[in-house]
Formats: sequence, structure tokens, C-alpha cells
Amino acid sequence: MEHIHLLIGRCDKKVPMNYQDILNRFSYDDETKIIDRISKAEKEDYRENQDIINEIVLWKLNRRPQISEKVIEAIYKLEVVKTPIEAADSELTQEVLTLLLNSRGMKLPMASTVLHFYYPEIFPIIDQRAYRELYGKEYPNTMGKNQKLIDLYVQYIIDCNNFHQKMCPEIPFSKLDKILYQIDKEKGNHVKY
Repeated sequence: MEHIHLLIGRCDKKVPMNYQDILNRFSYDDETKIIDRISKAEKEDYRENQDIINEIVLWKLNRRPQISEKVIEAIYKLEVVKTPIEAADSELTQEVLTLLLNSRGMKLPMASTVLHFYYPEIFPIIDQRAYRELYGKEYPNTMGKNQKLIDLYVQYIIDCNNFHQKMCPEIPFSKLDKILYQIDKEKGNHVKY
């Protein structure tokens, strides 16, 4: 294979580059699925184009999660769970969390956000701000084992439920994480990472 030469800096020295090797080290997901979606989208279909743009942004940030059909099926199995306490006691919750946390691009805050959007009255979003406000301490930055993360989140569900019943039963449980987040923000605290 013939090498193309690249001028580096302002010197006249040419350094051979193997661009195929460089391309092979490119670590983003392949963009062909997104390009294929664009080619099939109607320009008048605002929702589809908005979704495509959201996917492009996630692709650019290298944050696009890799979710399998098995994960989506498991999320829908949670329909049988009706309360936060049932969710905390359910082996199904642990199973779904394990699947989410084993998916590329998923950490606990994002996994809890997915569950919250599917079941807002059952699963609160856990993030630095809400955690800090609920517990009065920083969200643990490095927790490698999935079981530790699952245990942390299950306890968080219980504690959010208790806080909600004791402090603000008049508001929907689905809004509790937003209240905790906002209180922390208004205290002038900052997001650490």
C-alpha cells in the first residue's frame, strides 16, 4: 500500500502516515445506521428527524448506548411493578438494572433515567444533585461492581419513597427527583463530574 505524506508543523520534513491504520483505531460506532435512517426519513417528519439529530449528538459525544432487544423486553416486564417499594423488593428490578448496566454507555444515573421515563411513579432518577440533597453527602464517583450499584439504587428508591411520604406526600412521586435536584442547585452546589 502506498503511503501518503503529511507535512507536520512548519518543517519541511515529510512523515509517512498509514491512514488505514489510523482509521482502524477510530472508536466511534459506525454511522451507517444513522445515515440509513436519514435516507429513509421524510423531511416533513419532524419527530423522526428530531430523533435522528438526537442520535447524531449522542454519536458525536460517543455516548450512544447499545441496547439490545432483550433489555427492552425486560424493561416492559416491569409493568407488573406498581409501587417504589415493590420495585425495591423485586428481583425483576435487579435483573433489568443488571441488563442496563451491562449495556455499553449505561451508568447508574442513565439507567435510572431510562427506568424513570418508562415508569415515572416508581423509579426516581439518581444523580449527583438529588443524591447529595437526599443523603447530605457526595454521590460515589467510582463504584465498579454492578451489584453495588444496584444495591445503592434499590436503597435510593426506598429512601426517596420514605422522604416523599414524610416530607411532601402532596406532590407526585414522579417529581421528587426534580425537587431534590433543584434544592441542591439553589444551594449553590456544583456538579463534580
